[in-house]
Amino acid sequence: MSETSNPTPLEARRAEVAQYQQNIDTFKVLAEQLPSELPAHLEQYRNRTDRHQAAAEIEDLDDVTLLSDVWFHDDCKARVRSETVEMRKALAILSVLEANQ
Repeated sequence: MSETSNPTPLEARRAEVAQYQQNIDTFKVLAEQLPSELPAHLEQYRNRTDRHQAAAEIEDLDDVTLLSDVWFHDDCKARVRSETVEMRKALAILSVLEANQ
């Protein structure tokens, strides 16, 4: 069994910031690759909280696929925002750690 070194608080915070940035970049790319618009007959399902029930109500499987992709697009956009919030907190802490180095 090999020994692993524990990162310093500064190294850990830098890695955390880098991970948030990677997540942001990934979710941005995903959102760009997914459809964001729904035809009028599916718009009623956009903000449904019980997505499985909503999908069960739709007869056409192509519509279910499109709706699923739009939901994931919207989720990716939301994740970009939440990851940004968390990264900003980590950056603030990193700034303090670097200043006190």
